[in-house]
Amino acid sequence: MMMKIPAGTVIIQEGESNMDMYKIISGHAEIYTGYGTENESILSIKSKDDYFGEMGLFTGGKPAVYTVVAYSDLLLMRITEADIDEFILKNHVDVYKIMKHFAETMYSMKFGMDMVMEDRTLSSNNARLKKFSGFYTKMFAQYNATMMMDPMAHFNQKA
Repeated sequence: MMMKIPAGTVIIQEGESNMDMYKIISGHAEIYTGYGTENESILSIKSKDDYFGEMGLFTGGKPAVYTVVAYSDLLLMRITEADIDEFILKNHVDVYKIMKHFAETMYSMKFGMDMVMEDRTLSSNNARLKKFSGFYTKMFAQYNATMMMDPMAHFNQKA
């Protein structure tokens, strides 16, 4: 089903159940964590042929881990649980794209968790992080601080 969404509309709200996946046909959407709070951070901007909402659809409606806001007017294709079998059969290239995105997300999460764990063990760097406010900014600041102290640290870690 096609949907027109006006700019500024919250499509998926972090923490709320979502059972639908969306493909952007035209327009742009922003993905946030902590939307509308002092901890708000933009995670990505989605555009034509990108998807969002996959997590809710494939986990049976578990609470959303991000908020999606229409940056511009959007034309979306909505894929529901009832549509998913037909969608998979007719859109194998898109299914591959979604699977690839899941794999990239898992890799990024592993990388982020490694940085968080390293942060806990490198307390001498904590003072350097006080000037950074966002979660990801802190992670990248920590990564950069570690690399300045020991440029080979990332490569010397055991798998």
